[in-house]
Amino acid sequence: MDELLNIEFLECDPLSRRDKETPIHSAVKYANEREVELGEAMAKMLIDAGGDPRVKDGHGRKPAEICTPRTEQLRSILIKEEYVLNEGLRNADVAHDDDDNGGANSASDSE
Repeated sequence: MDELLNIEFLECDPLSRRDKETPIHSAVKYANEREVELGEAMAKMLIDAGGDPRVKDGHGRKPAEICTPRTEQLRSILIKEEYVLNEGLRNADVAHDDDDNGGANSASDSE
């Protein structure tokens, strides 16, 4: 899976022909029906590779909306990722991490 996601210009949000769902939808279905941990890991990898958890399937459902009680933790992750994308926080977090130098040079350190 890691090698697949390292392919340049990989499309993470194509809709499947039959079910009109994204690979994230497929990962959620896998978690719902088979192995929760593996499906959750696949969904996370797809999101990290640029997949968008806000894309709806052919029935108008986002991946978080097809989670079952068994995959409630995955639903929480997907909702959080939707929020991050909606608010544009992903780039802000990266910039914040780059500026983080352990508190040195912060205004609170000055007298």
